[in-house]
Amino acid sequence: MASIEIAGGAAEADAVCERTRVWTYATSLGGVESLLERRRRWPLESARVPESLVRLSFGIENVEDLWSDLDAALRGSRDA
Repeated sequence: MASIEIAGGAAEADAVCERTRVWTYATSLGGVESLLERRRRWPLESARVPESLVRLSFGIENVEDLWSDLDAALRGSRDA
């Protein structure tokens, strides 16, 4: 598990999460798939959590596929 802050704020963090194809944009349910989510998207979240914080939960997919997909999403592309 890791977390990153996305430059550009909450809207860009959501866009990065939505552009991924290998990662699933969801809260962890204890599965084996790789997930990511923007932590502070609910009104009751602590203001101490940055709005652009994205949590990554690594699953069993090929690591190169995960990096490639995340790189494409960060660059603003849906092509992995």
